[in-house]
Amino acid sequence: MSNPESPDPADNVKELREQIDHTREELAQTVEALAAKSDVKTRAKERAALVTTQAKDRAAVITAQAKGKATVATTQAKEKAAVATAQAKEKATVTAAQAREKATVTAAQAKEKATIATATAKQKATDSSQAARQKLPPAVREKPTIPLAAAGAATLLAVLLGWLVRRRR
Repeated sequence: MSNPESPDPADNVKELREQIDHTREELAQTVEALAAKSDVKTRAKERAALVTTQAKDRAAVITAQAKGKATVATTQAKEKAAVATAQAKEKATVTAAQAREKATVTAAQAKEKATIATATAKQKATDSSQAARQKLPPAVREKPTIPLAAAGAATLLAVLLGWLVRRRR
């Protein structure tokens, strides 16, 4: 007499076998997990590989940041150098122009002084020549060769004085 609600023993056996197989799979996974946890050497290698990878990644990031900062610093230094160079060139140009202007003024003043000194020397030579001529006796003053010699001496004296004045400068 079989009970219509009771399961078939063959179905029961099949279900039990499936449960056993499932339990074996779970047990195998658990054993593998425990074995993996207990394998310190492998876990250390995995951890070392992970840490190495992270360190390499971090080093690459830091290197890239350093290169970026170095590039920015180099660019800024180049810009500052360019500005300083431009300022130095401008200052040198202004200084050179001022020096040229001062040299031109000084040369003009020297030329003017030399002209005045030459004129003064000529005037003194002429005055000296005339004064000397006046001191000469009237007979000598009348001879034509004497005034020519005196004029030549006065001219020579003016040239010598002009040369001395220029030489001193």
